[in-house]
Amino acid sequence: MHVDYLTLACLRDDLDACLGARVQEVLLVTELTIGLELYARQRRYLVLCAEAQTAHARLSADRVRRGHDVGTPLLLRLRKWLRGARLMDIAQPTWERILAFDFAGPEGRCRLIAEIMDRYSNLVLVGPDGCVLDAAKRIGPDKNRYRVTLPGQLYVPPPTPAGRHAPRGVDWEGLLRDAPPDQPLHRALSGHLLGVSPTLAREVVTRAAGDPAAPPSAVVVDAVARAVIELLAPLDTGDWEPHLGLDEQEQPIAFAPYRLQQCPRSERMPDISTAIERFLLGRTAVDAYAAARREVQTAIAAVGHRLRVAMAQINDQLPTAGTIERLREDGELLLAYQHQIAPGCAQVTVPDHRGEPRCIELDATLSPLENAQTLFARYAKARRAAEELPNRLAQLQADQAYLDQLAADLAAAATRAEIDAVRDALVTAGWLSQPARRPTPVGGPTRVVYAGYTILVGRNARQNEEVTFKRAAPDDLWLHVRGRPGPHVIIKTGGQEVPESVVEHAAALAARGASAPAGDSRVPVDVTLRRHVRRMPGGHPGMVTYRHERTIRVSPAPAS
Repeated sequence: MHVDYLTLACLRDDLDACLGARVQEVLLVTELTIGLELYARQRRYLVLCAEAQTAHARLSADRVRRGHDVGTPLLLRLRKWLRGARLMDIAQPTWERILAFDFAGPEGRCRLIAEIMDRYSNLVLVGPDGCVLDAAKRIGPDKNRYRVTLPGQLYVPPPTPAGRHAPRGVDWEGLLRDAPPDQPLHRALSGHLLGVSPTLAREVVTRAAGDPAAPPSAVVVDAVARAVIELLAPLDTGDWEPHLGLDEQEQPIAFAPYRLQQCPRSERMPDISTAIERFLLGRTAVDAYAAARREVQTAIAAVGHRLRVAMAQINDQLPTAGTIERLREDGELLLAYQHQIAPGCAQVTVPDHRGEPRCIELDATLSPLENAQTLFARYAKARRAAEELPNRLAQLQADQAYLDQLAADLAAAATRAEIDAVRDALVTAGWLSQPARRPTPVGGPTRVVYAGYTILVGRNARQNEEVTFKRAAPDDLWLHVRGRPGPHVIIKTGGQEVPESVVEHAAALAARGASAPAGDSRVPVDVTLRRHVRRMPGGHPGMVTYRHERTIRVSPAPAS
């Protein structure tokens, strides 16, 4: 699902009709999806979704259904700032997948920023001082030192990817010359140009060469330039042509603000929001196991919420070294100066160990000695917390990593047995109270033969455990997408040197279903020998640590 710069630019033009609209209500559709009920001569619903697989923005004439009864911190902030507010302006940074909505309301002016960037998507509410009021995904410095989306922190927009160029004024001859000759040209276009998604890149190549998978050698430079000019023209004219792309079975496979010549059939839509809605409805309709999948998704979301709350509580309780030492020093100072402190004082200022004045808060109902004993008790408790809480936090983080893997397993599940396997894994982990049913046979890992080499691909956490620790030899190659949940992939080497083309093919399988980092079209995949992979101590099935890896960047293999 590719919501790119052109898609949002088309939507941005449609949203002009909502300027001046008053926000009647703020609804929580999912934990990462909100709906704003807008009224200006007619009622419309603005939907903003930050889900990794379905991130998008759209307008809807139909009432948005409330999906969650429990409010999130962002929902509470949005209701406080946006109820009764008017939509004053909508901005889209050039070549970015971002829409910024400016509101003026009873609490003052604020900005709701929708960052539509696949798994990096977020919804951020920013106050009049430019600081974050709250976000759908609170990102701390432990996850991203450059961009922190925590309340009170200054909002920093996503960085512009290095080495990428705006699609206007490009040296097309140089780009085609430098593009890898053995890969389709559309990969080079989406990988080197700002605002160009895989869908747009394939459309450019289709219009230039008649084949979306054409290599650089089959494409004429002038034809590429003409196709780009043609597709970007509505940015200046506003003459958008929203279309829904259909396959041979009439199922939606793409949407765009232009006619999709790359698809077997392209159907004109009244607006881009309708195209997005039809695409999403089509995805739900072809999923025969949607109800079972939603049940497990709900369970995963509930567990994730509990884990995030627990981690937030630990972070709040975790004392700093300075706080701990301050308690000890304050207790020692009260003991040293207890005879100089008058009874009933609420605070006292005494010289500290460096001769600097130190103000110490007291309980006026206690004697100086009892206040000192209270401080020493708090000091001992803080020391215990500093020793015990990091271990608890590490366990919760490991649980979150495993839950992310199960969420990825569920997204990739193609059969009821695979969906049930994820549910049973939740039960086994103690996150669901229902007794585990008799396991439904899922089958074994996927086996692929490429250039004479056997490649094994785990399809869920338990299969990852199997391919890595039961099927692989120490000298086999092990691959996994870097820093994200995904399949474990094994290349059976037979003790031989493996060609890089085989490694890249296996890496593309490992990256299947993963979103590329913001500003890139390729996914980083780590490669190491199986002998360097170890089970994570006390971890869940498929959770590992590894070393001596090298990282390659590949385009994910298409879903099978």
